[in-house]
Amino acid sequence: MPGDRVREFGGFEDATTNNRMEIFGTYRGLQEVYRDAMRVPDSVPKGGVIEIISDSKYVLDGASRFVKNWIKNGWKTSTGEPVKNQDLWEKLEKGQEMLRNQGFRLEYRLVKGHAGTEANERVDQIAVRFSRGESIDLYEGPLSGYAVSLEPGARFEPVYLSYVNGKLSRHSTWEECRRVTEGKRGARYKKIKNKLEEEETLASWGVR
Repeated sequence: MPGDRVREFGGFEDATTNNRMEIFGTYRGLQEVYRDAMRVPDSVPKGGVIEIISDSKYVLDGASRFVKNWIKNGWKTSTGEPVKNQDLWEKLEKGQEMLRNQGFRLEYRLVKGHAGTEANERVDQIAVRFSRGESIDLYEGPLSGYAVSLEPGARFEPVYLSYVNGKLSRHSTWEECRRVTEGKRGARYKKIKNKLEEEETLASWGVR
């Protein structure tokens, strides 16, 4: 976001697919950047780079390489089959073109999913919460106050938290956590995948 700011957002649809949500999520991210650029002149420097980061090779290849040819071929693949999710690809490409017309350059970076990359784990956490209809606190504010590292490749080693009889402990394995919590009345425990999730969990447990 402009001015070294971070804005988290999420959503869900019933009866959908992972691919459709990956495409739509990418489109919504570009939409937010475009709205900010139009709402606050010079908030997003013209000629700057917009980096699209995803763990979906399907989305990145489609957005960066294939969509132009699909359009030329009347939304047919190289084998003559109809392109799946055409409605969303049309939206995504329209969003990309609008940003290009404003002088932005788009770059694409693939990250491995479920591999401990901190920001990617946070995105997955948000998506899962929305898909289950569970509440989650979404961050909006300065980058300096964001607990999740956005550095490329920044990793957060998963940790298991336990809270038993007023004592908070961190465990490197589930077996360690299980031994501490099993059979203990009122014991709480959770696997944590990023710093913001840890903060939210401790707050929900009343631990500061």
